Amino acid sequence: MIGAVAVVGYQMFMSSGGGENAKPDVSAELGYVIMEPFLAPIIEGRRISKCVAVGVILELHSEDYKTLVRDSMTPLRNAFIDDFVFQAQMYSGRSDSVHLHRVKSRFRTLADRIVGPDVVKEVLISHALDRGF
Repeated sequence: MIGAVAVVGYQMFMSSGGGENAKPDVSAELGYVIMEPFLAPIIEGRRISKCVAVGVILELHSEDYKTLVRDSMTPLRNAFIDDFVFQAQMYSGRSDSVHLHRVKSRFRTLADRIVGPDVVKEVLISHALDRGF
């Protein structure tokens, strides 16, 4: 009986924060990384009908993750642009080919894959402007 209590107590102690699976200590203050706007084409049929300028701000769980995100900026930007083009091709022929809610959701998933989970809290779209060319 005493041995069983000792084993259970040891397991609870190891899983309560002192174990290997504990998250590292990071600042509780949110961080923000402003990405440079990118031009994304809107494809209708087999041609580019217009370009949309998209501004993205990444809201981070902690300000301590800014360096990690900035080090991954090139692959992150490339993934966002590729996904935006893919979405435009998928919904080409419709007048409402840019769905910001879907864009934000997909960008958030891509950010989790590239910089890791629990780094990017939210993807904010600061602007999406039709450039008309």
